[in-house]
Amino acid sequence: MMEESAIFIADSHFKQDDTELLEFFLNIPKGRQVFLMGDIFHLLIGSINESCIHNMKLINAIALLTHTNQIIFLEGNHDFDIKNIWNRYNININKQNLHIFSYIEQPIILKDNKNNLFILAHGDLWIGKKYYIYRNFINNSLLLLFFRYIDKLSCGIIYKKIYMRICKKMIAEFSFFRTDYEIFMHKRIEKYNNFVIDILVKNGIAKNVSSFCIIEGHYHLGKSYYKNNIAYNALKSCYFYKEYLTFKKDKLLIEVKNG
Repeated sequence: MMEESAIFIADSHFKQDDTELLEFFLNIPKGRQVFLMGDIFHLLIGSINESCIHNMKLINAIALLTHTNQIIFLEGNHDFDIKNIWNRYNININKQNLHIFSYIEQPIILKDNKNNLFILAHGDLWIGKKYYIYRNFINNSLLLLFFRYIDKLSCGIIYKKIYMRICKKMIAEFSFFRTDYEIFMHKRIEKYNNFVIDILVKNGIAKNVSSFCIIEGHYHLGKSYYKNNIAYNALKSCYFYKEYLTFKKDKLLIEVKNG
């Protein structure tokens, strides 16, 4: 069930020296439903020990939050294979309050108490065949097991080299390299219509639905759009703004700062 007071955090790209982000997580209001929309970490691969140690401060902050908030974590392309971290490192969490969804489990579908239907994903769906193959390849269990042993044999050196290479790439806002906001949002709505909404309607799952609300991160866009009865929300990146987002009062659009 989607709560009206839900908080959305996307693309915070946590790095070890980001004390401001840690403080931000520790001050999230208690009792609120929290959606972590992917790429919360700059690089977290759950099966790699060095990666987990590198990100342990934020992992512990999220664990602490599970004792006061319901957390729904949609894995991104920078943080994945994280379902077993908590048991492996004996981290104290409230398991009933932590729900993690991998790439292949997205989008997730939720309803609220007003007959609105919500479709949530990190956002890197339906980009292209090559990306789809790559995305499934890096989540392959055998490959991740291989990375885990290579990490052990190299004493974490390989992970550190990969991390440093990724850190050299600029984390950009959508506006840095594109300005066609409306065209982009129209295309994303079409994708969700074709691959999700039409199927839900055909199967009767969306019967009596008042509005559809699409929520995704990944693109660092920070814009919303309403077309017919579909609200499309491309969340802004928390890496730049260090603030969570909630619903506006009308049309299920998201842009409200700090609740």
